[in-house]
Amino acid sequence: RSALTWLVAHDRAAEAIDIGWRLVFFWIIRGRAAEGLRWYEQILNLPSLPLTVESTALVGAGAMAYSLGEIEHARTALARARALACDTGDMAIVATAENLLGRVEQSLGHVDAAREQYTHSFERYRALGLAWGVGNALTGMATVHLATGDATSAERLVDEAISVLRPVAPWFLALALNVRATLAVRRKDADEAIAIVRESLTLIRGL
Repeated sequence: RSALTWLVAHDRAAEAIDIGWRLVFFWIIRGRAAEGLRWYEQILNLPSLPLTVESTALVGAGAMAYSLGEIEHARTALARARALACDTGDMAIVATAENLLGRVEQSLGHVDAAREQYTHSFERYRALGLAWGVGNALTGMATVHLATGDATSAERLVDEAISVLRPVAPWFLALALNVRATLAVRRKDADEAIAIVRESLTLIRGL
């Protein structure tokens, strides 16, 4: 916090976002999204921001806003971030913005738009070789199929997500397991659902 305060006070936006971006998952996992949002907004208010800094800070702000239930705020920030990152060629930021936009659109009930965002995100993450992103996008795609009643496709996608995420990303694995448990409940398989939720809870406690 002291470092971020000093960097923001001295208009050192690049170094500030380097720290801020590395804290994005910490702030969400530890329930500090409101603090994270304040830091990203402070960075965004600095003068003469490089586009790479602005796009990254906007994705961070969008993630925090979504976590806090500020859906339209998140949607605006993420759409702007995606546009800027496309201009700069930062495909990792584009993919992350699209994945989060999938969640935003789905929360608004726009399943077709959500499917499109998740699909684009999946393709970009796969091209970049980012396994955690591939698995996360697959989980998002599974939730869309679950919402539209296609349990078979949802199971196939979430199983693929779990296989990708298990060795690399316990946080996103926990989310994928939650979808798998929901599918087990839909099949009325209580034992499987409980076992999966216990595994997910173990991962979350570890984090």
